[in-house]
Amino acid sequence: MPSPFILLTPGPTPIPPSVLAKLAEPILHHRTVEFGDIFIQVLENLQYVFRTKNPILLQTTSGTGGMESAVANLLSPGDKTVVAAAGAFGNRWTKILKSYGLNPILLEEDWGRAIDPEKFKQILKTEGNNLKAVFLTHTETSTGVVHPIQLLSRLTHEHSDALVVVDSISGLGGQELETDAWDLDVVVSASQKGLMNAPGLAFVSLSEKAQKAMEASKNPRFYWDWRAMKKSIAQKETPYTPSVSLVVAQSEALRLIKQEGIQNIWKKTSNLAGWTREELKKLGFPNFPQTPCDVLSAGFVPEGADGTELVRRLLKEFRVSIADGQDKLKGRIIRVAHMGYIRQEDIQKGLTALSSCLHAART
Repeated sequence: MPSPFILLTPGPTPIPPSVLAKLAEPILHHRTVEFGDIFIQVLENLQYVFRTKNPILLQTTSGTGGMESAVANLLSPGDKTVVAAAGAFGNRWTKILKSYGLNPILLEEDWGRAIDPEKFKQILKTEGNNLKAVFLTHTETSTGVVHPIQLLSRLTHEHSDALVVVDSISGLGGQELETDAWDLDVVVSASQKGLMNAPGLAFVSLSEKAQKAMEASKNPRFYWDWRAMKKSIAQKETPYTPSVSLVVAQSEALRLIKQEGIQNIWKKTSNLAGWTREELKKLGFPNFPQTPCDVLSAGFVPEGADGTELVRRLLKEFRVSIADGQDKLKGRIIRVAHMGYIRQEDIQKGLTALSSCLHAART
């Protein structure tokens, strides 16, 4: 019998047994009272996780779809924006904006570093009066960095009237984030990371300011139209057919999160991050990012080893899945997640197998 599969990637992440059981239940029709009650419960519990009193929209799509929907609903042709990026997912904001014919101002830090608040402030001082939105990344899982979202949001509101739009697809549910207290206008997240569900759902929180921008936007939109999504909440439904089973499973995952308490989860994830990084260092994988996040550890691959080959061998021989570096970091770093339902004993087994692969590669 093959050994159990251990998933330590930054998404998808493992799913708790009770959530898996919900995925296997008979499917509901999405225009029923039963499903409508579950749908509303999911939205209310998401408000708890997002730390907001503002509306949450649920979309059947990936996190990237949620990001694109933000661009489609908040902006109009010719709007000036800023993207603060230091990795592959920060750069995704730029790619989406350019696909809509917009040319954002890009503040880009070296991969492994967090956004420099002083550089960010200088752009705001120069361009603040003209900016419609700034696009930020909470936890950049291509590098393992956490950005100072609270500070960047405060600087934005001090120097401009721009919307603060945050990708917290990997951060939500694992890294501290306070949507209302930090004055974040839009936060985008997804089901398959810290929220302990299968891929396929995206979630977006909207401040009052964001809702006004949504109404004023001149971008064409149909499936991505937040106005239709928001209006349909009163009827306890989505405008179009949602991924019903994922919504039912998300309800159970959110129940587990509320039962444990979000602050307790932040603390647990932070402790697991510290432990994982120390264990990686012992194996010869020193920490890569200068400001590491809590949801993922990224370590340099030891001299003479190939990170891509280590990742491949680990999966083939030990059924342990970790992540290679992306783009310019491919083969140079490995990435081990510790968010959601990933447990210390799973990481320990994974690191033991990684040590064996590294030893074999050197002999």
